[in-house]
Amino acid sequence: MYFGAGCLKGEGFMNDLLKKIVEWNEANEYQKCVDAIEAIPEEERGYELTVLLGRAYSNLGVFGDNNSKANEDGVDIFLLEKAVNIFESVRLQGLDDWYWNCRMAYALWMTSGRELEALAYARKWQQLKPDDEDAANLIKTIEEYIEENYREPEVYSFEEMQSVGNHIEKYFGKYGRVMHELASPDIHVDIYVIPPRAEHEYYTLVTCGMGAHKMEVPDELKNEQLERAELLINLPAGWQLDEESLKDEKWYWPIRFLKFMARSPVNNGMYYDWGSTLEFDDITSFDESTKLCSAVVLSPGVFGEVSYACTLPNGDAVNFYQAIPLYKEELDYKVENGMDKLLQKCPDEILEVINPNRLNAVTDAEILNYDDREMDCAAEHLKLIQEHNLSVDELAVYSHMAAYLRWCINHNLMGDVFLQQHGDVAINVKSGSLNDLRAFVRDELGGRLMIIDYNYKGVCFANWYNTGNRSMPYAFIKDLKAYAREYFKGQMPCAEEAAYLLLPWGDEYCRAVEKIIEGRFAEWQKLCGEENAVQPFIDESNFKELLPDWQGARHCRISKRIIKDGCTVGFCCREEPDSDDTGWDSGWYFEAGDEDEVYAGEDAEYGIYDLNTICNLYPELLPLLNSPYGTAFERNKKGRLVQIKDEEE
Repeated sequence: MYFGAGCLKGEGFMNDLLKKIVEWNEANEYQKCVDAIEAIPEEERGYELTVLLGRAYSNLGVFGDNNSKANEDGVDIFLLEKAVNIFESVRLQGLDDWYWNCRMAYALWMTSGRELEALAYARKWQQLKPDDEDAANLIKTIEEYIEENYREPEVYSFEEMQSVGNHIEKYFGKYGRVMHELASPDIHVDIYVIPPRAEHEYYTLVTCGMGAHKMEVPDELKNEQLERAELLINLPAGWQLDEESLKDEKWYWPIRFLKFMARSPVNNGMYYDWGSTLEFDDITSFDESTKLCSAVVLSPGVFGEVSYACTLPNGDAVNFYQAIPLYKEELDYKVENGMDKLLQKCPDEILEVINPNRLNAVTDAEILNYDDREMDCAAEHLKLIQEHNLSVDELAVYSHMAAYLRWCINHNLMGDVFLQQHGDVAINVKSGSLNDLRAFVRDELGGRLMIIDYNYKGVCFANWYNTGNRSMPYAFIKDLKAYAREYFKGQMPCAEEAAYLLLPWGDEYCRAVEKIIEGRFAEWQKLCGEENAVQPFIDESNFKELLPDWQGARHCRISKRIIKDGCTVGFCCREEPDSDDTGWDSGWYFEAGDEDEVYAGEDAEYGIYDLNTICNLYPELLPLLNSPYGTAFERNKKGRLVQIKDEEE
């Protein structure tokens, strides 16, 4: 439908431009209309040109350029939403203008799920221009559609909403305000806005209402309770979320993207599970300010496992997922290689908080140079010193790493390889003759703490505390920042994010840091200790040292059928350990061979032991220990352990 310049208020306003816009509109050259109007500074456009800009985006979203018919599958919802936002920017002037109401009605009508809003504007249009047949026709079309398709929106009961809201406050943070949804054609989705706080220095936006709808889950997953979900995103502390700023797509697009994802299960019949991705047809970016264009949902690991789901009064689970925007190359890599492989390429800090211009984990892999075994690196802290022009001792960047390492040595958390290479350091630390490890971290460890330097328990704790369930990157650093705030008592000598580097080194510092780590270690043991505990099935005090020259990791997994029940080793194999575990895990597994029968489908229970333990019990294993990864042995009918050959061999 076409409206010429004559329908606009104010005559003589940029007549030449208005004539050109009319011509381009008639020729379906909507992009030319957009380019011409946006070339004029926003503050100089005025009401008329602003409405024409909204119309151009609306037409572009529905028809595209040089295309006389709308393609229902090709409607660009983001351009339509942009058009609506442009109309909203001149709402006060447009409320009593039939043409403004007309354009709002059409834009909302073509946006799936906003039919009721469109009908309200169409009726206002007719009220302002009673003889307009187009208004009457649009009203009739929308009313017929609503009568045939509209259903009452699915909403939580009061008790259910209370359960979800309580869960959000308990595990994600107290919300400062709620973005209430004004029109809800299918589900009612509000967004809870949680401001930056000490433990999570960013905004967290969480949906509330999406889980009222049960998603269509495949039959084989019906018992997993995946039908209900809510989504969240994290935005930088500097993100503009005031009402005026959100009129700008630069600030609004993550909210639009979150709302669209929340409604996709209703509109598309899909469901979300860990690693689910959403690709937007014909969308090259969410906004011109970013090249992010697709999304994946993951568990909100930075808030801990307890945040992953809440239980409604009727027993249903509502799962919480973090929606993370991706670049096209990252989505393609995930589709081809799987989510786990993509996560190996992605440092956690680039996924935790939305950064419109972050590095691309696929195309910028060399720049990221991410090592998933790295717990901490002095270079990151040195960068803060340079950025804030701090005058500090050169060893300041190593202070917290030295304190952490000393604590781990004193608590027997170091791995076999570390102890082989730096056994003298460990002995001196434990004897109390070496207290300052800063120079050691700098000179011998290259200014890095690596997860491969720890034993089984040390790796488990490090994965939880330094690279795991708490606020990333590095919960240890977050705790140090909190300690710095307390130490300086509000009189920060520099920017808050760098103040921990100015904490003076000494006994007081070390005791304070050790107390922090002690508290976290106790918390970890309470949450995860049973899972990670090694059961002391046997007394090793009388064993001989049979591996004095063994180089490398010397721990293994032994089935309790051997250690507890006294069975003979009937099967053993050597598998390549995970990269995190190469400092302690030799890769060897030892089993009785009848675990499948004894445990009847349940997982066998293994203990983590020194290879010296199994060799004291069964010296016949000594010649096998240097076998390469991928080797397996089983006991034959004559009672000897023989290598299992591949069928092809």
